[in-house]
Amino acid sequence: MWDFISSIWAFMSAIPAIISICSVIVMMTDTPKDDALWAKCYKYIEVFALAIGKAKDKNPLLDK
Repeated sequence: MWDFISSIWAFMSAIPAIISICSVIVMMTDTPKDDALWAKCYKYIEVFALAIGKAKDKNPLLDK
């Protein structure tokens, strides 16, 4: 039982690190074009970084 609890604790302690790393990636990169492979990966990274709703960066190429 203790092994199960410690494995859950290790998983839960990794979540803030994942969010932090994804937030740094989103902050330091420009929003890619929609048709590129990086744009598809970028959408998932934004979700892991909790950059949703109004916190989400708009694509400057589409705003012109």
